[in-house]
Amino acid sequence: MTAPIATTPAQYDLVLVGGGHSHALTLRMLAMKALPNVRLTLISPDSLSAYSGMLPGLVAGHYQLDETHIDLHRLCLASGCRFIRASVSGIDRQLRQLQLDDGSRVSYDWLSLDVGALPDLQPVQQARQRAEQMKIVPVKPVAGFYRRWQQLLGELDHHPQPRLAVVGGGAGGTEMALALACALKKQTGQPGNVSLLTAGELLASQPTAVRRRMRRRLARLQVNLHEHCRVDSDEHGQLRANQHPLAADFLLWCTGVRALPWLVESGLECDQRGFVRVRETLQSRNDPRIFAAGDCAAFPHPLPKAGVYAVRQANTLAANLRAAITGQPLRRYRPQRRFLSLLSAGGRDAVGSRGGPFDLAGRWVWHWKDRIDRAFMDKFANGLPTMTMPAMTAPEQAMHCAGCGAKVGSQALSEALADLQPVINAGIEAGVAQADDAAIIQWPAGRKLVQSLDYFPAFIDQPYLFGRIAVLHSLSDLYAMNATPHSALANVCLPWLHPRLQQRDLQRLMAGALRELNDAGCTLVGGHTIEGPQLAAGFTVNGSAAPDKLWHKGGARPGDVLIMTKSLGTGIQLASLMHGKARGPWLDDTLDSMLQSNRLAWQALQDQPVQACTDITGFGLLGHLLELCQQSAVDAELLLDRLPLLPGTDRLLDAGVVSTLFESNRQVLAACRGRLDDNDPQWLAACDPQTSGGLLVAMAPQEADAVLKTLKKQGVRAAIIGQVIVKEGKDSAIMLT
Repeated sequence: MTAPIATTPAQYDLVLVGGGHSHALTLRMLAMKALPNVRLTLISPDSLSAYSGMLPGLVAGHYQLDETHIDLHRLCLASGCRFIRASVSGIDRQLRQLQLDDGSRVSYDWLSLDVGALPDLQPVQQARQRAEQMKIVPVKPVAGFYRRWQQLLGELDHHPQPRLAVVGGGAGGTEMALALACALKKQTGQPGNVSLLTAGELLASQPTAVRRRMRRRLARLQVNLHEHCRVDSDEHGQLRANQHPLAADFLLWCTGVRALPWLVESGLECDQRGFVRVRETLQSRNDPRIFAAGDCAAFPHPLPKAGVYAVRQANTLAANLRAAITGQPLRRYRPQRRFLSLLSAGGRDAVGSRGGPFDLAGRWVWHWKDRIDRAFMDKFANGLPTMTMPAMTAPEQAMHCAGCGAKVGSQALSEALADLQPVINAGIEAGVAQADDAAIIQWPAGRKLVQSLDYFPAFIDQPYLFGRIAVLHSLSDLYAMNATPHSALANVCLPWLHPRLQQRDLQRLMAGALRELNDAGCTLVGGHTIEGPQLAAGFTVNGSAAPDKLWHKGGARPGDVLIMTKSLGTGIQLASLMHGKARGPWLDDTLDSMLQSNRLAWQALQDQPVQACTDITGFGLLGHLLELCQQSAVDAELLLDRLPLLPGTDRLLDAGVVSTLFESNRQVLAACRGRLDDNDPQWLAACDPQTSGGLLVAMAPQEADAVLKTLKKQGVRAAIIGQVIVKEGKDSAIMLT
């Protein structure tokens, strides 16, 4: 996700896959001096990227989650980089395309990989099915492990003495065993039942003095150490330690890693574990347009899978990406022979060395480590640089035509649409396939044509997601009228970019749009494309409805309850991008909400006695509720405390973040009475304009419980937020309570 307006023309796509240490630092460096004519994209399955050096402290309870994770949304905003929250499932090196887990594709001209590694669970493969029951929990990916750990802590009241085992006696496993023991002692007030199992000796690569000190700390926290103990599973899925049954409620796997399968399948030259072989320049050995760093890279001289190397590789990676794209000589990455190693020891205690005979230990070492770790994380919290944009190259400074001269070129258009396959409804005589000047639709007798149009500029620099949301926002008007989607026309404005990049953006936008149109059974019959300063899209949608089945805003009766689907706050969350206060997890929840189709709620309401219905969009909840009251000649009572808000919305309101449309929307307060506190986040959110918001439904109270249960079964969050009351004055009003 990035700023909504693309101001720098670009000709090439540099795509970074993975949000590890190397890529996070590389993006920060590129922010200081942007690459000319290059568009940056970061793809990561999570918007938060864990800093491995602070993970044991997070588990031990010394840090909060946001102190130990890099917010990739914020980093991308500062770096002028597009952010795509998705996993890569394959690379087509011939077409230079990435296959994503959402079914879409992303094209690249240059590619960098920092995707980390997966735990090698082959020794316990027979017991893998127990992982779903909190049996085997790999430390990677970190996000999944931390969620499971939090679940376990929440269950301690019912299971106060869980048996925990950590497999792996390296630095990571030893630190994690001590952190678990420390956390359990804090939580329960007594030592936990924690075991550390390692196939060899404890911390075999560390100096003798460090190993001795860490043994003492394991004993102090009553961690049971089992050396030369091999963990596997038998043919029945029973976990074993040296051939004996291993009893554990929570087994943390901290040993052995392997590469993501799609790296080998890509045809890139890989080592025996599937990691990408790179030259000393971090460039793939058999594809000069692909680089790799961090754990997923196999360096010519094998390196441990340690974060310290990934951090140091960032300087070389950033310099060589710039050099490769601009045709300059590449530099070599030279791994450090010795580096400072500081190991967390459970409590606010640490042990350190530089690989020699001398070691350091104690609370002061932990505070030293804490300062180093916090300084690193501060680079991505308070130390994000202001991006310096490169000068435009001469060909890109040309004036852009208006009128029909602003149309996107025919070649880019035809290539973008070539692989799209819209669903075809009956009655479509001429649509996209016929390439006529207009669509031709037969409309059945006895049915009403319900038509709506929405169009707005992009609020995220992710064409695929924007295309999906633009369609869902447009279709919402049909669902609010109880109309079945039939056909749609697209209207798209692409930013001024090289035709190759325009074609890529249009393909991704329309792929996202068609995903939602096809899911809705709605045929794309045509559209129009132009180019301009900013990505924008909209859809004219046609729906079919039986005349006696239409829902309207009029029809609500006193005594009806008001049911709202979805949570409020999309406008505030999107405004946080402009205010520099966006948080990755909040934006994730916001996008997930906007990507939930109102089709689910519409389907759940099909057999229900809906009196009145509208969707909540640009005028906010209060504005659309007032329209419903005016059309029904009633008043309404709104229960503010029942309004569900998207995560973080109240905190953003406290910080003064509101949408630019908020001041216009709050004029509706002239028709409101009762609870009007300027510091009340509930009514402030009720004025917030919603993009792809939920439905607002009025129905008889005796039907409400059944409707809420049906909505819940469909996966729709819904709540009763008020009731319809008798109109008291000349004009309709809303009572806020």
